[in-house]
Amino acid sequence: FGLEANWRRLWAGDSGIAALPDEYFALPIRFPVRLGAPIPRTELAQRIQAAVPRQVWNTSAEVCHLWLLAALEALAAAGLWRPESGLGAGLEPERIGVFVGNGAGAAGFIEAEYLNVFTAAKAVHRDISRMAVPKYMTSSLAGQLSLLAGLRGPALCVNTACSSAVTATVLALDALRLGRIDVAVCGGADMPLAGAVLKGFANLGALSAALDAGARASRPFDTRRDGFVLGEGAACLVLERASGAAARGVAALATLLGGACTSEAHNLLAPQEGGAGMTACMLAALRDAGVPPATVGHVYTHGTGTAYNDACEAQAIARLFHHGPSASASKAQVGHTLGAAGAIDAVLAVEGLRRGAVLPMRHVEQPDPECPILPARADQPVLPPDRRVLVNSFAFGGHNGCLVFAPAPRL
Repeated sequence: FGLEANWRRLWAGDSGIAALPDEYFALPIRFPVRLGAPIPRTELAQRIQAAVPRQVWNTSAEVCHLWLLAALEALAAAGLWRPESGLGAGLEPERIGVFVGNGAGAAGFIEAEYLNVFTAAKAVHRDISRMAVPKYMTSSLAGQLSLLAGLRGPALCVNTACSSAVTATVLALDALRLGRIDVAVCGGADMPLAGAVLKGFANLGALSAALDAGARASRPFDTRRDGFVLGEGAACLVLERASGAAARGVAALATLLGGACTSEAHNLLAPQEGGAGMTACMLAALRDAGVPPATVGHVYTHGTGTAYNDACEAQAIARLFHHGPSASASKAQVGHTLGAAGAIDAVLAVEGLRRGAVLPMRHVEQPDPECPILPARADQPVLPPDRRVLVNSFAFGGHNGCLVFAPAPRL
């Protein structure tokens, strides 16, 4: 939990991927894939109960708890909100918006409710819990944060599958540019490790079955990759105009230059061959940011670890960036967090720009010649100070999203 702890772990090469315990497989069906990168449930409960009032955590699902922890950390780091004092002085709550992406909803909660009602002993009366509706409403992610922090601007929860967090961030950026708000709290959260979700992705052939590989089962761009590993997580950014941050005496960590969301209109589950639609989205983001491809020094890839998608993305990157920027794939360590994935990579991009570093790419021991990218190396993870960083999210349904970040302005 927390930015600093997770940055240290990722930098050290740690992985959250492991064999899942039996509690994740309560449904009476066969599970051929038993890997994941879960959030510790007990620690999550302890942290959320210590951070927010009972009426908040008692009326929201675990995925909302995870999002609230990430968002409150971001708000505190930006000097916008404290639990003891609320919003900072001079801030207009009507000018602060919430934009959060989510893919799997409260899948774990819904499944637990099903099991509670339909697999209980017939002699014991069971019923759906009284707070079931607010817990499984995905809109609660945005609503609960708005209620907790007193934010009265737009509060939106977006679902474009695995690109949800990037879509939410682009919407937040647009709202800022249009002058509708002064501050945007944006990101994503997902906890998809429920039996039905695991089984569904397994039946599609999308998940890695390399149980013997353990923490190294997620291997984007490696010849041995055989699918992704589902993970859980949340991440949040606070966006505001440079002038607003300066007026509050807050130093910017990085600059979000632009972004884009596109639809491939090609296939529900697969990108265009060679990554043509991915190239189009990256180019649209660069145009929105007003920078040429040659200025990009690093790419946080979508990099799921599926054979076809990795090859398409790598070829799309090579087609657009002839100078060969370095690349990372965080899913090798945190798994595929679906709607949170783009937010996690965006936070890594911002923190890396602040530190002048990029996350090394892990587990590429046998590079695939069909994936012409340059993995960032652990011994050379330095980003030149004038380079831009691109974040990619490419989702089922052809929902593509990209963000372009630059170093913070010098004041």
